[in-house]
Amino acid sequence: MKFDKIEEAIEDIRLGKMVIVIDDEDRENEGDFVMAADRITPEAINFMATVGRGLICAPITKERADELDLPLMVKENDSVHHTAFTVSIDAANGGTGISCQDRALTISLLANKNSTADSFMRPGHIFPLIAKSGGVLERDGHTEAAVDMARIAGCYPAGVICEIMSADGTMAKAPELSKIAEEHGLKFVTIKDLIKYRKEALGESADNLGETHA
Repeated sequence: MKFDKIEEAIEDIRLGKMVIVIDDEDRENEGDFVMAADRITPEAINFMATVGRGLICAPITKERADELDLPLMVKENDSVHHTAFTVSIDAANGGTGISCQDRALTISLLANKNSTADSFMRPGHIFPLIAKSGGVLERDGHTEAAVDMARIAGCYPAGVICEIMSADGTMAKAPELSKIAEEHGLKFVTIKDLIKYRKEALGESADNLGETHA
């Protein structure tokens, strides 16, 4: 299986493009559409919903969740991979919250430094996820990959992700993900390579990276 370079995917993230990120075979072995939250558009939401078919979520840092008063959805997380869902949200000044325009607005507010807790209604149609502070060096999930890639790209450290499903409702695996990437001109990368890039190219570790805003 041929994958693209992390540097190329990071550049596309910086330019507001979407990429496909897959995790390891011994984890979920699934791919997500990933882009930076501060680059989101209604068109991107529509693409994720129609082509990806999965749940659209917005990875953020714990610092950001605290700033916006977004507590965890449950006190005891017993999900398979302990994905850190917060309470769901909608933009306070949007419509019903479910349209592509409304969801893009909600996500963009997460990445707007001027937003406050009052910028959102709870519950809603967007699901923020709290990334580990060490990113993929601490947890090798799509949540952390999205925040890491946005940060490295110079964007606000928040992302948008959506699982990619096959037409029959099962999860798309690497061969199909590769075809989707080629069909839509998207970079296709692995979390394993992102971990390697952070360690080797950037010289980072889970301990020497603070949760700072870009």
